[in-house]
Amino acid sequence: MALGLLSGCGGSDGSDPPVTPLPDPQAMFSWSTQQKVIGFSNSAALFPVQTMAHGSVTYPLPMASGGIQKQALQATYQYGSNADGSAHTGNTVNDFMTHNQVTGLLVIKNGQIVLEKYAMGINAATLWDGKSVSKSVTSTLMGAAIKDGYIGSLNDPVDNYVPELKGSAYEGVSLRNMLHMSSGVVWNENELDPTADLPALLRCVDTVGDNVNCVLNLMKTRPHAIDPSTGLPAAPGAIFNYSTGEAFLSGLAIQRATGMSLASYLQKKIWQPFGMQSNGNWWTWNGVSFGAGGFNATLRDYGRFGLFVLNNGVLPDGTHVLPDNWITDATTWTANSALPGYADNGQYGYMWWFSPAYDDDLVGGTNQASPIFANVGAPLQNTDNPAGAIPVQERAPVQGQQASVSDWTFAAIGIYGQMIAINQRENLVVVQWSVWDKPSPTCCNPADPEYVASDPYNEQSVYLNALLIALH
Repeated sequence: MALGLLSGCGGSDGSDPPVTPLPDPQAMFSWSTQQKVIGFSNSAALFPVQTMAHGSVTYPLPMASGGIQKQALQATYQYGSNADGSAHTGNTVNDFMTHNQVTGLLVIKNGQIVLEKYAMGINAATLWDGKSVSKSVTSTLMGAAIKDGYIGSLNDPVDNYVPELKGSAYEGVSLRNMLHMSSGVVWNENELDPTADLPALLRCVDTVGDNVNCVLNLMKTRPHAIDPSTGLPAAPGAIFNYSTGEAFLSGLAIQRATGMSLASYLQKKIWQPFGMQSNGNWWTWNGVSFGAGGFNATLRDYGRFGLFVLNNGVLPDGTHVLPDNWITDATTWTANSALPGYADNGQYGYMWWFSPAYDDDLVGGTNQASPIFANVGAPLQNTDNPAGAIPVQERAPVQGQQASVSDWTFAAIGIYGQMIAINQRENLVVVQWSVWDKPSPTCCNPADPEYVASDPYNEQSVYLNALLIALH
């Protein structure tokens, strides 16, 4: 799974003296664990940011009853192997936080906090950089811009709003294909390859005075990709290729259309009207926010954004910020992003991910490619009628149970372990901040079922399913 982007965040909106020594942003992909903790919690000291100011009313997040909190704390899951090769059962939330190097974990069920934990010196006042979680915020603002009439539709070509792209491989590519990462344009997202496109983009936003034109010049040089099924230049929509550059362009299109930075538009449409408790910030240069990363907020305000999406973009006063069916459309996975045997119907929507869990305890042994099942309903995609559900994994539901818990879950995901997971059917939001050793850890052979099953992204999903079952 190719998941993305970038660095730091401000502990109290950049007004306090920054923690020192600050790590070098250009060396971010080789930061130590402690440097990640410092860098991810001090964005305002590393990059120019624009504040999203909170309003006068705060959306309440009451604590759940002690009994519900106990259920969340006692959720256990089976993951990994013991020294003798047997399955490791009984993993707890503390085990999960240790394995995933979690600095912040928030679980909201039915609008109430059932679990909130911090580690490594991070606390409730910390502003943390969500990396590519920011992309999901950007795509949500695209929906708001359509609802407001600034953007005609997702069928509009991106170059209608970013005319500098005319004459490039992006000319004529629809905004929908941009959100789906299906432009048909070449992009190398490898964070650990200094010659790849992503590090080049980071150099633009970190070291160049005219950041926007630097990124545009980079994007205009990208050629058409070759469709492996035809050997011809890829048509827009034909192939999935994760691109942080395209998230930047999508964010730029919103800003050109609205005449506002992403930070300003977010503050106007969601931050203040929904009732965020604290100020947040977003990497912003010369009035242009970085739509692919650099969104910073407190853990609880990440949770509130998750609740906004869970509620289909409806504000507390009943105002609909997003077009009808936007969240359903945003989480309808594109066929070109399918990963056979794991996400057969696709794993990517409008910059939201589908990340099902691989189970340890079904037939076949540890970490086999079988989803965890629980009696909570049908897959999110295809239908909301459990009787007519189409199994996401192309497997029949377990006898007497409709479908996998994780088939109803979608997530905003960022490198090094950032996540906002949302399950509308179970009325659950889970926020995770982490400092994984590698941006997007994988192992093994992609043809091996354990390739995905042993990825930390999978442990996120397995633990999430344990929470869903415990709190159902």
